[in-house]
Amino acid sequence: MKPFLEANEDPVTVLVAREMEAISDADIVDWAGRHVAPLSYADDADYLQMVRCNPGNAVALGKAPSHLASLVVRRFPDFNCDSAKAAETARQVFLKRIRTYLHGDVEPLQNCRMVRLIEEKYDYPSWLGGLYDACDWMDERTTRDQALHLRNAIEQILSDNGSTQLPEAVE
Repeated sequence: MKPFLEANEDPVTVLVAREMEAISDADIVDWAGRHVAPLSYADDADYLQMVRCNPGNAVALGKAPSHLASLVVRRFPDFNCDSAKAAETARQVFLKRIRTYLHGDVEPLQNCRMVRLIEEKYDYPSWLGGLYDACDWMDERTTRDQALHLRNAIEQILSDNGSTQLPEAVE
């Protein structure tokens, strides 16, 4: 399976993605290991901790989000997680994540976990479309075959947001 993050994302985008559960702690470490950091944070202690993290070490892996958050606070002091820019970053990450559902082996619940977090953080944004209703009654046992309605909801959201349904789409 192709990684969700392509390694060219900045730490702010990765942080937004993690806070809305579009990615896991392992995805943060994978991103850091493939990311070519600019000089502005290439030698940052928290960035280096993520790069050097052994994904098989649960304790170290669990620290990846805090290393990422610390990096962002120090190296991107103008970033405000409640800003319109952060909301737009969240929208782009969300659209990319649901697009990967159409073309990958992502389980339905992975998309549905994001809904509550996005609703709370970004005050029920319209770009979530009908995903809340489509995710009703989903749990970790729900298979893609049992969630055909989720595919329909995702296709509608992508259409409503002017987003292509192709997997490599860049907005």
